[in-house]
Amino acid sequence: MSVNCDFCNTKISSKYILAKHKQTESCQRIKRELEYSKNIIELNNKNNELEKIINYQNKELDKKDTIILTLENKIKSLEDKSEEYRKIVEKAATKSTKTVNNNNNKNTYNHNNYLNYISQEPLKFSELRQNISKLVTTKTIMFDNDDFNEHITKNILRDENGKDKVLCTDINRKNFTYKDEKSGQLVSDPELEKLREQLVKSSNNQSIKKDLLNKLIKKYDGTGDDPYNKFYEYLQNIQFGIPFIEHVAKKTYIKTKPNSNINDSNSLNSLKDEEKVYFRNELSLVTPETELSKILSEKMSIDDINNINIESIDDFEYIDKLYNKMKEFDNE
Repeated sequence: MSVNCDFCNTKISSKYILAKHKQTESCQRIKRELEYSKNIIELNNKNNELEKIINYQNKELDKKDTIILTLENKIKSLEDKSEEYRKIVEKAATKSTKTVNNNNNKNTYNHNNYLNYISQEPLKFSELRQNISKLVTTKTIMFDNDDFNEHITKNILRDENGKDKVLCTDINRKNFTYKDEKSGQLVSDPELEKLREQLVKSSNNQSIKKDLLNKLIKKYDGTGDDPYNKFYEYLQNIQFGIPFIEHVAKKTYIKTKPNSNINDSNSLNSLKDEEKVYFRNELSLVTPETELSKILSEKMSIDDINNINIESIDDFEYIDKLYNKMKEFDNE
């Protein structure tokens, strides 16, 4: 009974002859070629599997980069909205109260009073990036908001003796003063806008953000908590927004400094007339509770806005209505 060689497919008359045939050089050569082809196929298959794994990992990295970009765009959008609200506060504070004050005695008093409390060191913008790179890490970004803001305040806004380089001179309107790095003169920076812009730029480290996201993904894997929500929450620290402004204001407000307790009637009575005017203006805080209903009123005037402590309003519904009302005044 004839059989076929399973190597070269040659037809052989018997199994006995087949065994001898398989030992021939021609059959062995075909066998080696078949084995080589088989190995090549297996190697190609392994390479294909490896490429699939690499492509999958690259796609996952691309997804992370896309999420980071999306979150950064969302943060930018919130910053833009925050800037609009800042302008509302500024307009509300100045629109109907713009006056020219030629009282040199008052200005001299303010200047001298600030110098009593502010550090001799200027606020050095030129060193911010270098200092921030040491202070903003994946560990410190994960501090709670108050701890992170105090971390920056302590290490950037105070000198080695613990004296403030920045003073809040009007806690209601969030006006700040510090010494200019070049001139050494006191300069004003409402809501620390210039300083915060530099802090945000100096803290924008993509490597730290990616490391933070990877740590959060590992930390919350299988816990049911969304690491991306945590990631977005921690990134708010390095946006240096309203919580940062509030924190610095409370820590550096000049009226909270020793020997300047102007709430004490005896201390107030001991001041000169021009000093009394200055301090009373600084203390005239208007709470929003009794005025919020006016935001919903069609009869609301610019004077009503001036009587509202806008920054203490947390409800965005009221802020939006107030914003729209300000737009109406601009169009008048």
